[in-house]
Amino acid sequence: MEVIKVDPRDCTKWKYADRSFFEYGDPNILAEDIKRNGQIEPVSIRLLKGDGDFKYEVIAGNRRFQACLASNIMMKAIIRDVSDYEAAIIQIKENEKVALSDYSRGISFAKLKEDQKLTQDQLSDITGYSRSKIQNFLAFAKIDQAIWNAVSNISKVSARSAETIYTIAKRGDVYKKALIEIADEIRKGAGSHRIEKLVDQIVLGEDKKIDEHVVKSQSGQVLAIWKNNKLEFSKNLDIDQQQLSNYIAKYFKS
Repeated sequence: MEVIKVDPRDCTKWKYADRSFFEYGDPNILAEDIKRNGQIEPVSIRLLKGDGDFKYEVIAGNRRFQACLASNIMMKAIIRDVSDYEAAIIQIKENEKVALSDYSRGISFAKLKEDQKLTQDQLSDITGYSRSKIQNFLAFAKIDQAIWNAVSNISKVSARSAETIYTIAKRGDVYKKALIEIADEIRKGAGSHRIEKLVDQIVLGEDKKIDEHVVKSQSGQVLAIWKNNKLEFSKNLDIDQQQLSNYIAKYFKS
């Protein structure tokens, strides 16, 4: 494909871009590097039709685009004639190489799914994640914004923790308030088990005993947790419910 030079001021960000504002860093640092060493990797763009303000939209390479825009540097780019579906694949594949937060991926996945650009199964096929893992990513967009506002920096929150937060928040306002109370712990990257425990301590009270027993595999993977006589399976497990039901029936029969 031919690499051309375009004015970054003629470009705009694709609406499904998956890099959040807090992950761009300082564009001036990257701009200085481009000035010294050149732009090694071109940006992927496509023509915009019927837009009076911009000629192109950037579908992959947004950090490079922002750096060139900030310092008014002509930008190396490849024009691709692709659909939204194909653009999503290009973006997802390119960002497999970078340290992108689960939050950024999750919000992008949710937008693509909501606007029917990609289904959950297609997201699973493209990324290589299980369907349940994609479900975890999608939880980011379902969580009350008041919780995220309290957390502030979401870069360390894992997809699995997001699913846990969403599940807890659905229990009612008292649980949402508890999640907001532990926003500092969530910001630091608290795991699902710790989030559950901290929320329970607030809602049930410090004096309320929480009877817990963790069920692990031989390799040490957490499979489930007995909590106050209730068994909760880990969110990332693919469970054959019929097969499990048969095992349970067989256990009690014996």
